[in-house]
Amino acid sequence: MEGDRTHTKEHIKAFFAVTETSVYLARIGTDNPKEAVPALVKIAVRGDSAVPVGKTISNGTMIAVCRGLVVFMPEGSGRQSPASTYEREIARVNILYHGGGTSLIVALFLNETDALACSGMPNLQPCDPRWKEKTIATLKAIGENHPYCSISTWPDLWLIPPSEWMDIANAKKQ
Repeated sequence: MEGDRTHTKEHIKAFFAVTETSVYLARIGTDNPKEAVPALVKIAVRGDSAVPVGKTISNGTMIAVCRGLVVFMPEGSGRQSPASTYEREIARVNILYHGGGTSLIVALFLNETDALACSGMPNLQPCDPRWKEKTIATLKAIGENHPYCSISTWPDLWLIPPSEWMDIANAKKQ
């Protein structure tokens, strides 16, 4: 398995996602062994949502950041990636390993205050340009090799093209 998933000191432990219907805390590290990691915890609702505040989605070992957030189980040496021992790209993981997710992402934030302020604004849209800089800063903070979070670099799934948030020297060819 890639990296030691028990050491997250150099990685961020949380970020916030405003979606079309809700605000989520994405817990991708913790100092409390009783907390589920990774987990998506709904902390606020924007309008109508079938999922109540406080609901946790934690049935997977990784969170994918794509057009929405998806909790999933990375596939090991599957048909889609026989040479790989650990598949982090959500587009290459069999949907049987997906454990639930959110509606489309409006923006990502490193703090709750900014996320809640965004959620109260009118006319929100997926990948809203008003919060693109905050979203890019959050993607950069998560990074390419977080032990509990994978940012999709697949063109049909990415939230923002990798060339806009990834270190250009390390960017994957698309």
